[in-house]
Amino acid sequence: MSTEPELEPEARAAGSEAEPELQAEAVLDPASALPAKPVIGQSATSMSQVAHAPASLAAPPATKITEVTVTSVSPKEVEVRLADGRTGVIPSAEFSGSAVIGQVLPAAVLAREDPKNRPVLSQVWALKLQAWERLEAAKKSGTAVTATVTKKVKGGLVADVGMRAFVPTSLFSETPGVTPESLIGTEVAMMVVEIDRDVDRVVLSIRDAERRQRRAAEREALQSLAAGATASGRVVSIAEYGAVVDLGGLRGLIHRSELTWGRLERTEDFVTVGEDVQVLVLEVNKSKRRISLSLRQLQPDPLAGIEVGSIHSATVVRVVEYGVFARLDEGGAEGLVHLSELTELYGYRPEELVTPGEQVMVKVLEVDTKRRRMGLSVRRVLVDD
Repeated sequence: MSTEPELEPEARAAGSEAEPELQAEAVLDPASALPAKPVIGQSATSMSQVAHAPASLAAPPATKITEVTVTSVSPKEVEVRLADGRTGVIPSAEFSGSAVIGQVLPAAVLAREDPKNRPVLSQVWALKLQAWERLEAAKKSGTAVTATVTKKVKGGLVADVGMRAFVPTSLFSETPGVTPESLIGTEVAMMVVEIDRDVDRVVLSIRDAERRQRRAAEREALQSLAAGATASGRVVSIAEYGAVVDLGGLRGLIHRSELTWGRLERTEDFVTVGEDVQVLVLEVNKSKRRISLSLRQLQPDPLAGIEVGSIHSATVVRVVEYGVFARLDEGGAEGLVHLSELTELYGYRPEELVTPGEQVMVKVLEVDTKRRRMGLSVRRVLVDD
């Protein structure tokens, strides 16, 4: 039992001899004086046409592609009317289904006539040559083409793009969750990376088309973003330096200093991967595709509105050698109570006077919104008026 030949790996796809299924041998009319060599445009345009087109359809290169109208249909031939009024003929074997009288279709005028002196035409060659022209134009302009994935083979995928094409494994989709099997029978946007009529070879890339789409989405997103705007996104990764947010095709960074107004010890204490967030756009660098974001600046500044001299209830959150840090119970702003502002008594260490979690009354001595600092005092609550 014969088996279908498999495509070679990518190394062969890059420049070695084309596989048997990707080539078509030329079978010339015995009356033709042309040499017996492969002729551009001799393979069928679709998988079914390649499989069923008989050798008798082979012909010299087409001289012209024209539109014809079907006038009659028989089991062996389809008679058509050319634009100049002449009657031509197309072998019925070229049609995967039945031709319909009155149907208008493209056909290549071959350099020969049948025994009835009617011009012989080929729909297969016309579609094939049109496919070549379309693919060459797409490669030159750098635009994507739509191809139908037909099967998985060794080293990649086979796709139908008006003719048979190969997608190497290295040029497969980079989209998470997409497998070769999941694409079979579907239409996919691909870039033309190699095309060679002489060996009837086309190599496509799903990866390059996806990257092109992502870059286009990034450019569009960059145009819509401006400093001072708010945006919705999803946290995709976190690190010591901050969090990366996906803004829908574009990624920005929330630096750790822009996560919270308060003290930050760990990034994951404020955001988690997969969390949806509202952020403020601080800066957009279009040339470097860099976006700086802020989470804290969409929240009220706890230092705003605090008056010097006001007295508040606070909680001791951290004890250091030179004093303690206390968080105001109303608003959550943190400030430093220097050791000299803890007590009027000398010779005591901060941990001997207060402990973390202890409630104290503090007086605001200083508020510096630029340096994000606030000076507090415990002893002056008692001694000042």
